[in-house]
Amino acid sequence: MTAAGGRGFGARLAGDSLVYGLGGVANQVVAVLLVPIYARQLGPEGVGVAGVLNSTVSFATLLVGLALPQAFFRWYLREATTAGQAARVLGTTLTIRIAASIAGFGLVLLAAIPLTALLYAGQHLVVFALAAPIVMFDTFNAIPLSYLRAGRRPRDYIVISISRAVVATVLILGFVIVGRFGVAGVALGGAIAAALGAILGVVALLRAGVMRLAYDRSLSRTMLAFALPLVPAGIAGWTLNLSDRPLLQVMTGSAEIVGVYTMGYTAGLVINALVVQPFSLAWGAAYWEISRSDGAPATFARVMTWFLALASGVALLLAGLGTDVLRLLVGPAFESSRFIVPFSAFAYVMYGGYLIASAGLNIAGRSKTLAAVMVGAATLTLVANLVLIGPLGMYGAAVSTVAGYALLLFMTARSGQGAFRVPWQVGRGATIMAIAVGLSVAALLGPDHLLWRVACVAAYPPVLLAVGLVRVDQGRRLLDVLRRS
Repeated sequence: MTAAGGRGFGARLAGDSLVYGLGGVANQVVAVLLVPIYARQLGPEGVGVAGVLNSTVSFATLLVGLALPQAFFRWYLREATTAGQAARVLGTTLTIRIAASIAGFGLVLLAAIPLTALLYAGQHLVVFALAAPIVMFDTFNAIPLSYLRAGRRPRDYIVISISRAVVATVLILGFVIVGRFGVAGVALGGAIAAALGAILGVVALLRAGVMRLAYDRSLSRTMLAFALPLVPAGIAGWTLNLSDRPLLQVMTGSAEIVGVYTMGYTAGLVINALVVQPFSLAWGAAYWEISRSDGAPATFARVMTWFLALASGVALLLAGLGTDVLRLLVGPAFESSRFIVPFSAFAYVMYGGYLIASAGLNIAGRSKTLAAVMVGAATLTLVANLVLIGPLGMYGAAVSTVAGYALLLFMTARSGQGAFRVPWQVGRGATIMAIAVGLSVAALLGPDHLLWRVACVAAYPPVLLAVGLVRVDQGRRLLDVLRRS
């Protein structure tokens, strides 16, 4: 089936990736870029505190958010059949979100006292207290942003997202580098930027004429009944991605170690901000269209193989050249962080693979299986962290992250076979990743010269082509299929 105007899936995938990639990952890109910029001013200890602050904000936002955007999309786009019903859904969602955001502000503010007592012997209380307004404003603003996505208004979506990201960048750099506020400058800049984002979200709703609060008790109960069971899966995702920093702090008692780990993890995270997340925003809708074609399973398999090939190449690039970039940007205090980069980068390659593999379970309506797999992977990550951080320090956290994402990809691909059988090219995909990982190890542990690392990165495409793991004609055929979908 071809979309109106003759645009096939491939063109829409590229277009959606560009539009929502610019807006949806703006704050992630800022987070990735800011850390090495202010790292020289804060040092490893300050970066470690900032890393734990980011984990805390993410966890609190997840809890306070109540997974309401998912419920909003369902009732606004599917269940509402009239303008009045749509307005009631939006108004009720806004009312719930405002109440939850205010409650979240109070809870996070109170939690800052025992949290800082546990992690830092009472230090950095102001830093973690500033997490409260960040959580409040960002959780509220998720609803205006969801409305803009549902209403296909990408310009406003991008303006709000990028404005928040730019303001956060300017303020944090100003507070940290010019004002010398330390880690408190990171939190203060984030809080002001979050407030601006919320104000812009309200303005967007006012301009659209839909900023009207409402409360439908029956609707609110139904929406929350749908949304709240999704929160544990979100917590599992947080455990996979961000729980390692607080655990490192608790188990090692060293903010400096957490800072070095955070720097390396953030460098590897570039692949998520620039590749995986933009792709996922488009793929989340596009695979439904592919699923209607007769050759959908084979197409899914080829998409997985080519994604792993391309994303592993980017991960290799980050792992190979991360040494030189980190030395240039942050100096010798973070030297050991270069060894964390490949763990983070390849973990997110597998996360991208999971997004592709999960399509089958979504198509079959087996969301509970997806949640169970996510919880299982998160449990492995948590247990591995508790076991490995003691003897291995930050490398134990890095290994645990990779193990969790590997299990997530494997179990998702396997669980989906009973519902939507896909001929995954397991051997080919595993070999592609093994080659990229091997070249990454060679780049890091071989001669400490830039030319050697460049050679390791440059060897990747010829090796894949030489052994027949990827072929140009196969890539062209896949693009043809996607264009016709």
